Amino acid sequence: MADEPMAGVRAKVATYTVDQLAFTPSPPLLLVVLDFEGGGRFRCELTDARPEDVWIGMEIEMTFRRTVTAGGIHNYFWKARPAR
Repeated sequence: MADEPMAGVRAKVATYTVDQLAFTPSPPLLLVVLDFEGGGRFRCELTDARPEDVWIGMEIEMTFRRTVTAGGIHNYFWKARPAR
């Protein structure tokens, strides 16, 4: 196995769901499964989009965002956003 940086690799939405019940600071929670150019699949949250703006095949890019804050400590992880 070898490290393969994926931060700058474009991807497309393979499938998605809109979760109206899960906690998120800006509901609803949009979860996507991504297929990366050159191979690789990843499930993550989609940000900077509304449910009606998401479709299968939509091009996205990765962004490093805050996920939660607990005890004054911010936690960050990768999220997807619509490609610019």
